[in-house]
Amino acid sequence: MGKKPVILVNMAVDVINGRENDVVISQYVQRVSDSGAVPMLIPSIEKEENIETLLDLADGVLLIGGRDYDPADYGEPAHPETMMNRMRPHFDIIFGKAVLKRRMPVLGICAGCQLLNIVSGGKLNQHLENATEHRNGVFHSAEILSDGFFSKALKLRAGDNVTVNSFHHQAVSPAAVGKGFKVTAKAFDGSIEVIEQEGSRMVLGVQFHPERMDDLGPLIFSILKEEAEKFHNTL
Repeated sequence: MGKKPVILVNMAVDVINGRENDVVISQYVQRVSDSGAVPMLIPSIEKEENIETLLDLADGVLLIGGRDYDPADYGEPAHPETMMNRMRPHFDIIFGKAVLKRRMPVLGICAGCQLLNIVSGGKLNQHLENATEHRNGVFHSAEILSDGFFSKALKLRAGDNVTVNSFHHQAVSPAAVGKGFKVTAKAFDGSIEVIEQEGSRMVLGVQFHPERMDDLGPLIFSILKEEAEKFHNTL
């Protein structure tokens, strides 16, 4: 039996009982484990050498959802609706840049999708005009625009529609998609639902939350595990 691939998962920082704690919603790590991979958590450390050491131990990366990123990270002032309460935001920026320099597969979920866009030079739409139609777990349709790892995971093709959940008010800006990325699915209103890095490496960002979906979740996490296995076997 071969070695199970290791997926490095970033964590959020919350204050609990007056102290900072690194935390992660258990659904993320459970989905990784259920896929047959091994989740490994990385706390919000900002020492690049420690990040690189942990990346050396991993075969893939999961970037979790969370609060808004500081628009200063992509050269814009904050919109009135932008939440500026993310703690230790610089860690994710450092981590995201380090991840993109590697060859390993990456899955970014919600804010993790947005992070991929930011660290590759893109920007965000800080507040969707119809934000109420994207919050609180509402389900809506999305259209696949071109083939890629997203369509491969779902066994669909360009032009097909899929139903996804929605827990956000920001999205990747259509006018400022990160360098080397393309939009492979859009929501019912034209906002960006999925981005992927061009090429043979899986760097997939989804705006929805597959870890909360029993139909799409296993499919999305399975392709991350499969690509992590392929990466490990090339080492």
